[in-house]
Amino acid sequence: MLTTACASTVSSPVPSLLEGYLGGSSYITDDLVNNILLLLPVKHLLRCRCVCKSWCSLIDSTTFVKKHLQKNIECNHSSGIVCTSDSGFYLADVDSLSDIIAVEVPDPLKTFLSGTLFVGSCNGLVCLWNYDHKVDNDIYLWNPAIRKATQLPKPLDHVRFPSLLLGSALVGFGYDNVNDDYKVMTTVDSRIWGIMVAVYSFKGNSWTRAETITNRYRISGHFGKYANGSLYWIASKESDIIFAYDLGVERHRELSFPDGVDQTDDNDMSLTVLNDCLCLVDIYFNSHAKLYLLNNTEMGNSWSKLFSVEQPGIFGSFGILCPVALSKSQNDILLRVDEDILMWYNFVRNEVKNVTIHGFPSHLNLFAYTKSLVQPCRNFKVDRKQKQKEKMIDVLCDGFKLM
Repeated sequence: MLTTACASTVSSPVPSLLEGYLGGSSYITDDLVNNILLLLPVKHLLRCRCVCKSWCSLIDSTTFVKKHLQKNIECNHSSGIVCTSDSGFYLADVDSLSDIIAVEVPDPLKTFLSGTLFVGSCNGLVCLWNYDHKVDNDIYLWNPAIRKATQLPKPLDHVRFPSLLLGSALVGFGYDNVNDDYKVMTTVDSRIWGIMVAVYSFKGNSWTRAETITNRYRISGHFGKYANGSLYWIASKESDIIFAYDLGVERHRELSFPDGVDQTDDNDMSLTVLNDCLCLVDIYFNSHAKLYLLNNTEMGNSWSKLFSVEQPGIFGSFGILCPVALSKSQNDILLRVDEDILMWYNFVRNEVKNVTIHGFPSHLNLFAYTKSLVQPCRNFKVDRKQKQKEKMIDVLCDGFKLM
């Protein structure tokens, strides 16, 4: 239920930002209350924005948003999942190991994001892509926790590419931890020039041409998996490799598979992200499955095996094994098995617990995200119709509080 609340309705204004009085003397410091606010979840901070203008300015400040995000990541708090279906998007919390309750995204956000596909998420921001069989497709950015979304400018409106293009091939979104910037990477293919890359920078508020990559790569899938400053795809050139694109230097590189992975027709490999680490799922049909995590260190990249399961075994026989999220204890992993089974798997005790998502028609597509206060990029020019959409979306957050 939504009820209106704003700073102007507060009967007793706060004397200063984070100051209280008892007998005429201060009994609470700014630093103390600032630290208390940093411990609150996003939904409570949205209510606190309505207390007074000073609190609103603090919570919206870049410094506070970054500190709050970092604390959530360090404590593995505010884990959420986005559930997608033909009817729209659903949001759910995975803070416990019990059944999950999903809530459908309401209008006007539901209409605004209609027809889009999940590209990836990073620091609470979700990137969506609207594929309509054109070279230049619509790209959206959405923060589910604060109910705000926006549409990015089209790449071809700002970047010139040669003619005879075959169409968009790759899309990826992530955080450039070198330059403290969020970036969207997309490519267009050409038989003559190769794979041409364009990168959108939130700081620069612009698309720029990056490198051109040889078209000898055969890259699987449209959407890259983001982890630790890079985007990843399974690809092949002379042999099977992992194709990585570094958002910091805007250059591609190649990674080898973990030792023990047989690149044969008997196994199926896929990439996902688990606890901000790249995860490789290697399934050998009617035999076993292994999960590996990529460790980024100063000495370079290395793989470690998270667990291995036999089949048929504790999961039965399966063709798909997709990690979704990790529990707060980091001993349980939320898995989607095949198309219609969801379970928590404790890989320490080798135990499973089936999970049901209530309020969601199915759980075929699940993606993890971290709740945050990070704002979608909104400082570029948009047309009149776009401004009207964004004004409607802001109503869901600004000037209201959740009861």
